[in-house]
Amino acid sequence: MYKFYWLNQLQSSNRETVGEKAFYLANLMEKGYPINPGFVIPANSFWQFLQHIDWSDPLLADFPHSSLHFNINDHQQLQQISQSINYYIIYTDLPFELVSSLESAINNLNAEVLIFQPYLAAPNLETFGILEPTICEARSAEFIQGIKQVWAEIFKAKSLLYWHNHHIDIQQLQPVVLVQPLQSAIASGSIQIFPDNWEIQATHGLGISIEMGQIIPDSYLISPENNTIQDKKLGNKIIGYNLNKTIAKVSYTNTWQEIYHPQMPIPDTLLAVQAFFLPEDIQKEFALADNHLQLLLELIQKIINNFPTDFCFKWSLFKRDDNADTQLLITDFKRLEKYSQNLEELPKLTTEEKSQSVVNIDYPIITGIPASAGKVTAKAIVIQSLAPQLEEFPQGSILVVSAVIPSYLPLLKNAAGIISEQGGMTSHAAILARELGIPTIVGATNSTQIIKTGNYLLVNGNSGAVHLLKEQKNNPQTLDIEVAENPLHPQNFFPIGSKLFVNISQINSIKKAQGLPIDGVGLLRSELMAIELLENRHPLQWIQQGRQSELIDLMVQHLSQFAAAFASKPVFYRSLDLGLFNSSYQEKNLTEKQEQLPLNSSSNQGNQFSKNIHPQNLAQEFNFSYETNYYNPILGQHGTFSYMLEPRLLDLEINILSQVHKLGYSNVHLILPFVRSVEEFQFCRSRIENKWKYKPNHFQIWIMAEVPSVLFLLPEYVKAGVQGIAIGTNDLTQLLLGVDREKEEMKSAFDARHPAVMRAIKQLISQAKIAGIPCSICGDAPALYPEIIDDLIRWGITSISVNVNAVQQTYQAIARAEQRLILEAARLNNG
Repeated sequence: MYKFYWLNQLQSSNRETVGEKAFYLANLMEKGYPINPGFVIPANSFWQFLQHIDWSDPLLADFPHSSLHFNINDHQQLQQISQSINYYIIYTDLPFELVSSLESAINNLNAEVLIFQPYLAAPNLETFGILEPTICEARSAEFIQGIKQVWAEIFKAKSLLYWHNHHIDIQQLQPVVLVQPLQSAIASGSIQIFPDNWEIQATHGLGISIEMGQIIPDSYLISPENNTIQDKKLGNKIIGYNLNKTIAKVSYTNTWQEIYHPQMPIPDTLLAVQAFFLPEDIQKEFALADNHLQLLLELIQKIINNFPTDFCFKWSLFKRDDNADTQLLITDFKRLEKYSQNLEELPKLTTEEKSQSVVNIDYPIITGIPASAGKVTAKAIVIQSLAPQLEEFPQGSILVVSAVIPSYLPLLKNAAGIISEQGGMTSHAAILARELGIPTIVGATNSTQIIKTGNYLLVNGNSGAVHLLKEQKNNPQTLDIEVAENPLHPQNFFPIGSKLFVNISQINSIKKAQGLPIDGVGLLRSELMAIELLENRHPLQWIQQGRQSELIDLMVQHLSQFAAAFASKPVFYRSLDLGLFNSSYQEKNLTEKQEQLPLNSSSNQGNQFSKNIHPQNLAQEFNFSYETNYYNPILGQHGTFSYMLEPRLLDLEINILSQVHKLGYSNVHLILPFVRSVEEFQFCRSRIENKWKYKPNHFQIWIMAEVPSVLFLLPEYVKAGVQGIAIGTNDLTQLLLGVDREKEEMKSAFDARHPAVMRAIKQLISQAKIAGIPCSICGDAPALYPEIIDDLIRWGITSISVNVNAVQQTYQAIARAEQRLILEAARLNNG
């Protein structure tokens, strides 16, 4: 018989075998706290099962007796290995003795529905979002598949990548599974206990919707001194989960699930639960009644006697029957490590820590526009030069600059945070920071004068505030990061009718996007993709130096990586919009003051690479005019207009795209940037047809709809061959409203929700529908203002494309908007 470890029988000597999760739950159970009963399946059961598998696949030679070797950069091989191992696990019978032991243990639980929670006893890694739990019926056929399903999680492609990134050989893993009964809940959530506050999260039903990131839970901030509520916020709860009533007996009837039951499709791992759209009146209520909140506070006070501070636990409230009192269960418990060796996993600063280290918590030394969310505490490095060396910028520091320019990209990749004097929410500095997940503040006036290299700062990318910290003598490299992650996967979401794409530009963002519920890449920003490989030179200079083939090869290599990563989905590549000269700064500012060129405007930043490609130099070299008094580059010689003036720029793109397709990546399509006239499009399309003799029939040519003239000429564009439009809200807004989006002092006037902008978007969507072409929106507006998504869906937008870190909230907004349309239609039909 296989040996399992029951929570109520665990000894201290079992700690390494069962891992921290089970050990702490058992410890609390022993002290009389309300813990869900259960047992642990140890790692040796997992490894013994693998011994029974006939590994006939040559990729798995001698596995599990030898290490599993694979090329981490070969995504196809990684997927193939993962699928092969999972196939063998799922379709191999469990040993009879193991089945018998499981049946006996599960019978003792006396449960209708079970939850299998995999985690690692060793090494002690945080596997949330990596190893997913499985919920199944307590019937033999179901739980046999359930245990195999959670064991297969060890070999999912995302898991293999995770083990590799943590330098852990698979044979080192000690995966254990905690098996517990699951019952319908009135409310669920989590609690974090810190020295000076308690943070409670709550939602209706089971906590699945929180863990999937599908809702924003209610939140409470509690003062531990007198158990009073310092602050509480109503969440955005549109989805709830509870047990499927056709499977499990649910005796009480005074919960929302008994009244509202529009069944929805759910992930395979949750087949024993049922998902519900919560009605609007329920969404507007706090999930915790006052008496239930009091129960939680009393429980916290008791636990603090054993664990004074720095811990968190998950909880559920339920009733066994109609007449029973509400009961509270602790479903998970974890100690919060005060310091972590992994910088990315460090906890946020508590209020006590802030009060000890911040010079003045009430008065930040600088405020600006919060451009990329998150908080970071680290050493500041002020950069003044146009071409700094990496040695000047230690990894994990805060980059402080007057403006973010292309030559700073290597620094950005090492930066823990960014403070820039120039730029706005829709500047490319902000867009790139959001993609890289770096807490960032832009429009922070006089930052380079106020902040000194070596200062320790708290940068709050959520509020736009920068605080000066006291010097940290004992640990000068201390880094504290709090950045929201989206552990989302396609199986965690219900189908939506509208397409959801991502905007992307950096190769290291591919991993973040893969596995998300997206339909492809709606905007691949080529200028940001090409920043490093262009070596601060304009493409015309590469051509002039006879390096055109080299540049094409570099671009093809980069573009192919995106195409391969999203091989089964479309990738809409916006061609380089580098312009013919730099008009952002007057010559004297560059030559006398050596000011930094801002990475700004919608798609014309490439002509701002350095003083080596100063506008006057380019004008002389390539015989173009140069206006020394011109400031805003949005009106300069860029976009498809620059292709007409210098066709070699377009020819470069044609060569890149044709070679990518020759490599077999047929999912790449073209978006032409900043199209001002039908004639510009006709020129580009004609040249593509003539230069690319074997262009595939399915290859699509779209245009950016960001110049207001498109509003009046879209039918003519379609007649000329435009196959789709991508609405660029950033430039469309600034051109319609006459507002420079880079000017911090004009930020209040730059609003994509302005009636003029919204009417323009509505008109473009309507005209695209009439013309029968797809209409996407890829500017920042849907991510910055998710409330407009209701209108976009109602008007008939084909797809919405947002940055990777906005996928979660956008998916939820689309689902909510579509559900409202369905309800409106149903009510209309019934009326």
